[in-house]
Amino acid sequence: MEEYQSIWDKVVGEMKLSISEQSFEMTLSTPKQAYKRENKVYVSVANEHERFMLDKFYFQDISKTLDEISGESLELKFVTPDYIEKQQQKYSLVEADPNIHNYYRGNLNATYTFERYVAGKSNRLAYMLALQVADRPAEVANPFYIFGGVGLGKTHLMQAVGNQMLDNNPNTKLLYCTSEKFVDDYRIATMKKNFDDFKKKYREVDVLLIDDIQFLAKKEQTQEEFFNTFNDLYNDNKQIIITSDRPASDLKDMMDRLTSRFEWGMQADIQTPDIQTRMDIMRRKLSGENISPSDFPEEVLEFIATKFHSNVRTLEGALKRLIFYATINNSEFTIELANDALRQLIKEEKHSSKIDVKNIIKETAAHYGISTLDIISKKRKKEIALARQVAMYLMRELTEASYPKIGDSFGGRDHSTAMHSCKKIEKQMKADMALETTVKTLKKLFI
Repeated sequence: MEEYQSIWDKVVGEMKLSISEQSFEMTLSTPKQAYKRENKVYVSVANEHERFMLDKFYFQDISKTLDEISGESLELKFVTPDYIEKQQQKYSLVEADPNIHNYYRGNLNATYTFERYVAGKSNRLAYMLALQVADRPAEVANPFYIFGGVGLGKTHLMQAVGNQMLDNNPNTKLLYCTSEKFVDDYRIATMKKNFDDFKKKYREVDVLLIDDIQFLAKKEQTQEEFFNTFNDLYNDNKQIIITSDRPASDLKDMMDRLTSRFEWGMQADIQTPDIQTRMDIMRRKLSGENISPSDFPEEVLEFIATKFHSNVRTLEGALKRLIFYATINNSEFTIELANDALRQLIKEEKHSSKIDVKNIIKETAAHYGISTLDIISKKRKKEIALARQVAMYLMRELTEASYPKIGDSFGGRDHSTAMHSCKKIEKQMKADMALETTVKTLKKLFI
């Protein structure tokens, strides 16, 4: 069993930036040991209460962060000392957890099902097509190309198709991965000069699900390999499902012959949900939390739905925060409580529309007396590099952008470059008061 402490510590650091100080102190502030066995990560927590809180409120966020930082698709389980002792007596901790399938199914998230997906005007076409693709692979839409903004449910819908396919036929050879994982696997195969395992993994499947295809931009050799993989699967009548943040025709720095293939099948967009759909999404979420509708007044649902409209992820995050807030305060759900619990999130949502990467780059460039083209260029002069790193840090702090999205916004840089830049500025600010003042001054322009 391999100790996985350094990766876990980075996960904790990321979570500290994304949840409230009070929540962090109650759940993640105490030291925890992390171990990895194959693709499973076990995290030892202090007691059953701590395990319950982490599982109920932060499991999905922590799991996603763990995958992003490790670059792997990992199964996560929080375990108590009692659990460890019993497992060591019964099986030993290194054995597969018999309950792990409750969280994951293969490399699909088992909670991403059609039953848990709320369909409305904003996503009805995509939803109806997904149902048909799940029941008739490679017949209805191949490839099936789903596009839309961040946090609108593209990954959920795509994995719902995969889970339904496995329900229909458990012997289906299905692979889900992000485009970044495809890039990493291809890079490793190139370094080792051994493509047999790579081709076996991606071409000997019945269904291939590729998330965020836009991150293949400017990676010509990898695009060529994906082109060949696509052709092999398509010619063998295997189902291909792709998600992206934009229509295939709008993909930048991508081979024309590749994007044209994405248009062979069917494209469906997912738009920002209307208020009724947002309320339905929250009702479904409450049902999953075993909270009765009678305990959660309609006016509170409407209050949250009117305040959070940018994407489903922020909406669900707000609801989860309110549930947590009511739990620790032993309070009923009221508009007053919601306003108190969500005050900071509401403020952030209100200002988020003013914040986009173009404005961040523009204001940062102006502060440092350079052009916006310099910031996204490959130039490495000290003052330009610093401005670029500050702008990346601001984008990470002020938006929901992931490291891959940040890298893509700054001239197609790798996600590791974006992560390094953000961490570097965060560290330097602690020792450099002038830099800290600069960052605070720039942040005030958007807050």
